[in-house]
Amino acid sequence: MRVVGSRRKIGRVTDSSAATPLYPSRAAAGAVLARLMAQRCTPPITLLGVTPTGVEIAASAARGGAGTFDVIVGAHVRLEGHGIIGALAEDGDAVIDRQFEPGFELIDPLNSAIDRARRAIKTERLLFRGQRRIRDLMEQTVVVIDGHVTSPWKLLAAARTATDLGASRVLVAAAAATQGVKERVFAYKYEFICPTVVLDPNGHPRPFGDPQDPSAERLRSIVVARQAAA
Repeated sequence: MRVVGSRRKIGRVTDSSAATPLYPSRAAAGAVLARLMAQRCTPPITLLGVTPTGVEIAASAARGGAGTFDVIVGAHVRLEGHGIIGALAEDGDAVIDRQFEPGFELIDPLNSAIDRARRAIKTERLLFRGQRRIRDLMEQTVVVIDGHVTSPWKLLAAARTATDLGASRVLVAAAAATQGVKERVFAYKYEFICPTVVLDPNGHPRPFGDPQDPSAERLRSIVVARQAAA
């Protein structure tokens, strides 16, 4: 596992790192993950790309022979004044930060935030999978995959949903993640596959060499997901 940090101060990415992508492309990141998964998992394996940022990477890993590809649709739970406090995936229960302790006055806003996330998932699911349900995960080894991860909650929500859908073993994977994400994943007792852990809590400024435009990545991810379902 490669750890990226500063020569001057822990938690800051070096200037040279900022100029050089961690991976030449998302497809290349998927190929790296495929090799690591082959070392950790016995087939058959189902790879679930977390929408939208894990889709291209999971599809690339599947093309590399790591397993069967599908998408899992997630959404962050955001609360005004507190930012991201958790996430949901598919029709699963919300995974909320254990350190977040809402007072009575926040119960209704929290429930409203969860409802908004559920509505967002319904919309996203139509875009990424149409009317098709997520593939059968019963008794499967499942790896939930994302790209450059600075918040653990969508990955953790996807892992919980995969468990609830009957997966016999669930691993969490990312092309790059912060040290904080790694610690949270371990705290929730999931196996973690990540080639590069970044000390800066904001992550790496340029994880992939291909375009970083979020709108373009989202459109590519929808196309990849639809092609996989065809």
